[in-house]
Amino acid sequence: MIQALPPVPVVITFVLLGIAILGLWVGRAMWSGALLLAIVAGYVAGVLANVAVLWIVLFAAACVLYRRVQWPSASTSARALKALAAIAIVLLGVALAAHVLPGFHNLLIARDVVLSPGAEPYTLYLNFDKTLVGILILGIVYGGLLHTARDLGQALQRAAPIILVMVPAIAILAFTLDYLRYDPKWPALFWIWAASNLLLTCLSEEAFFRGLVQRELQHAWQHRPYGAWLAIAISATTFGMAHFAGGASYVLLATVAGFAYALVYRVTDKVEMSMLAHFTLNTIHFLLFTYPRAA
Repeated sequence: MIQALPPVPVVITFVLLGIAILGLWVGRAMWSGALLLAIVAGYVAGVLANVAVLWIVLFAAACVLYRRVQWPSASTSARALKALAAIAIVLLGVALAAHVLPGFHNLLIARDVVLSPGAEPYTLYLNFDKTLVGILILGIVYGGLLHTARDLGQALQRAAPIILVMVPAIAILAFTLDYLRYDPKWPALFWIWAASNLLLTCLSEEAFFRGLVQRELQHAWQHRPYGAWLAIAISATTFGMAHFAGGASYVLLATVAGFAYALVYRVTDKVEMSMLAHFTLNTIHFLLFTYPRAA
């Protein structure tokens, strides 16, 4: 069942959140200002309540502390603080993404919608808490977003071959596991699903698993044999494990997909390209196959 249009203050909250996301490619003043306004609007609209701002401040502070401590020249105490900040980012990031911290009332868009015969019911939320993770990691910790057309073109050239191989390979695996069936469709829900999937889901997950986990491990192990491949393996494995709620088949598929996203990130060094790979696979899944999975 698709929900009715939400109240205007709620719409304003998520529009401001969207501006904060797009502002990541404009500048710090843009994304941080829009995010602050989204938080204020969220309290007015009831999307945020009580201690929500506490989790936001703690996560942002952990990101700032982690970014400011430069590992090679840091003292022992500073390195300890950086390690604590990393732990805080991971724990708070996972908790926010899993919606277990109080104070967030995410916007329900559709509940138990059956998108095609034989598919499991699908529920869609616009998640303020999970989206915060992506915005703050990319805005504070990552610092390597694309800003020129030339860089975008080069990154696309490197990413495209992997994406073209990844999509059919994962589709074949999903068919083998009886997870999906061929089911072309164009639901009315598509456009809001697409915006949510790209700007909320893919952005946050790729920011965390590629822009944080893989990037930082690659940097830490850059002088070790196979360090980059170990970073890819950890990034892909933890991404797969994060999908444990979908069962063993889903974990396997997510791990394989995570390996492809990690490989795209490795060859391009741009989180936008792993986002593109992630969104491409999700979109083909949504439009051409049983979504979210065969019942």
